[in-house]
Amino acid sequence: MNIMSGYTKDQISQALFKADPMNTCCKENGCVDEYDGIAEAIRARLLTGDNLEQAMIAEISEWFFDGDRFDSDRLKPVLELIGEWG
Repeated sequence: MNIMSGYTKDQISQALFKADPMNTCCKENGCVDEYDGIAEAIRARLLTGDNLEQAMIAEISEWFFDGDRFDSDRLKPVLELIGEWG
């Protein structure tokens, strides 16, 4: 079992909210549920065996870039936050 699959949707969403890798201004606007749908999709990928980074890249690509590649370095702050909680 993938260790990273132990993270909940809420933990993933909170990390995405705090880091706001897509610059949605969710913190500034108090939209704490901004990333809930993405976090749920990431969590589903974790349960199928993807690691956290793979799952985040795949879902951010789908949600924000119509499946196209993007600079995944923008996810580093999110991964760092989740790593601190692990």
